[in-house]
Amino acid sequence: MIVVLGAAVRPDGAASPALRRRVARAVAAARAWPDAPVVLSGGHGRRHPAGADSEARVMAALARAEGLAPDRLILEARSSDTLQNAGQSLAIAASAGAGRVLVVTDGPHLPRALLAFRAVADARGLSMRLEGAAAPGPDGRARRLAARLREAAARLVYRWRLARGSSSHFELKGLDTGHGM
Repeated sequence: MIVVLGAAVRPDGAASPALRRRVARAVAAARAWPDAPVVLSGGHGRRHPAGADSEARVMAALARAEGLAPDRLILEARSSDTLQNAGQSLAIAASAGAGRVLVVTDGPHLPRALLAFRAVADARGLSMRLEGAAAPGPDGRARRLAARLREAAARLVYRWRLARGSSSHFELKGLDTGHGM
């Protein structure tokens, strides 16, 4: 199973460059794994434009435009951060019996994403092979440096949250596993 993590949607509802890069990397992975379903994980983040489609729906439109069959796409539109992406996506993977999950996100974000996915999998007792695939990072040296610094700080915050046992991300209560487009 391939899981693509969402990123910002622009104020006009269009995909941000980060979202486009992630979907492009996921499409390449989907072509290499032609039988793998593709989970598009992302709801409405903190800065999501009012009235805009979820990150998952925006990603689905991009993936379909790149030739991915709609029946391969599973939309997860409830999560609003990386830990929630992990919780919701791993529940879908577990219900599908996936033994291997490829997490697709930007390179600077990948270590934190895998930290979150492994923590959730461990907390739930899931035995899956978790791997990462990095989309290219942002253009420009200053943007790449800013992304790396942001992710370093975010990893510290996540390690603290995980050490505290932020259980809401690990439980399956109220999980909607509907895969509708």
